Amino acid sequence: MSKLRVLYAPRDIAGQPSEWAKALRAQGVDAQVWSFGEPAFGLRPDREWEQDRLLADPMYRWQALDEAVRGFDVCHLQYGRGLLDAKEPVLPELWDLPLLRSLGKRVYMHWHGSDVRLPSVHAEREPDSYLAGATVDEDAILARVSVARRFCDAMFVSTAGLPDYVPDAELVPLALDVAAWRTPRGAEPAVPVVVHMPSRRATKGSDLVDAALRPLHDEGVIVYRPLSGLTRDQVKAEFAKADLVVDSLTIGDHGVVSCEAMAGGAIAIAHIHERVREREAMPGAQVQQVPIVEATGATLAEVVRKLAADPAERARLRAEGLTWVTQRHDSKVVAAQLLEAYQRPRGKVVSAYPEWPESTGKKRVRELEAEIERLRAQLGPNGEPLPGLTRRDRLEERPGLHLAVRKADRAYRGLRKKLK
Repeated sequence: MSKLRVLYAPRDIAGQPSEWAKALRAQGVDAQVWSFGEPAFGLRPDREWEQDRLLADPMYRWQALDEAVRGFDVCHLQYGRGLLDAKEPVLPELWDLPLLRSLGKRVYMHWHGSDVRLPSVHAEREPDSYLAGATVDEDAILARVSVARRFCDAMFVSTAGLPDYVPDAELVPLALDVAAWRTPRGAEPAVPVVVHMPSRRATKGSDLVDAALRPLHDEGVIVYRPLSGLTRDQVKAEFAKADLVVDSLTIGDHGVVSCEAMAGGAIAIAHIHERVREREAMPGAQVQQVPIVEATGATLAEVVRKLAADPAERARLRAEGLTWVTQRHDSKVVAAQLLEAYQRPRGKVVSAYPEWPESTGKKRVRELEAEIERLRAQLGPNGEPLPGLTRRDRLEERPGLHLAVRKADRAYRGLRKKLK
């Protein structure tokens, strides 16, 4: 029997596809991670496709599609995006899902968070919701879910809060190599180090964290270390020195940060809604309830103050956290769940005619129409000719030259970064 061949694309969201691929390869599966565009946070996918060239060169896009179809049995897609997303200007988003299915591929969609959360729902349930007042096209989100539901073999969500938005998706817990993060710990320190490292400050409630923890730092109760912009190796080194790690206070769910903190022997703190904690529960397991310490913006200061004064409680939480991530979030456990899902009977296409989400092509048409109206308004009463093309306009009329300039600029920025 030939090896199962699994492709994760088009982005390495939070490093999760890389974790799955590594664990699946250890089980004899041929798994690869592709990134369409430069990966963030120092992640290293198996292959990086040039984002600028994908936009400018149709044959390059079709090369990616051809290699995916010829090389893999499973296309496990991320963040509500298709393999080629909406790079074809005349086609709708997720246009390639039915194409991949028609070519015999197993197709899965994995939702990770802001790609599927609806502000109208989230703001009702979370008083400190990071989506309160956000401008989000909820109809487009619902349409993407509808397309994925109709054409994918199955859908997955990465955290226990997301079934609120995709109730028919399977929860696949966040994954990490626990052994690689494990850090020996000594006696509990008198003054614990507290780290907060948001990927995006507004999403995680970082202003609330700062307001709660800076006064404790000034009092000498804790050492507070707000961090940002680190690679995964740097994160690992920082978490090895941290005693408490504050994740999100504004989502009602925990993220990869909490898992990495617990695997490294630190105590994770986050706001996790009661309904989410119920879904996380593992009856009969060694640790049955998620041991992430509950806190909101209003309670964080008091929670941290109590933990700082209670070394015995900190030692207990460290031990429970390590057990929890080992039994629920270790890459081997999560990969086994995915492998079982890939081998189930094929999902059926529900309908051939879904309501497609609006494509970037349609948005571009509207933008161009608005630009035409703006230019018309600039014409004189006698219909003077439009101004000549700008240097940028002339450049964009020549895709090959435009691509070369973009690549040169990218190389220049990369060189400047290295020289800093």
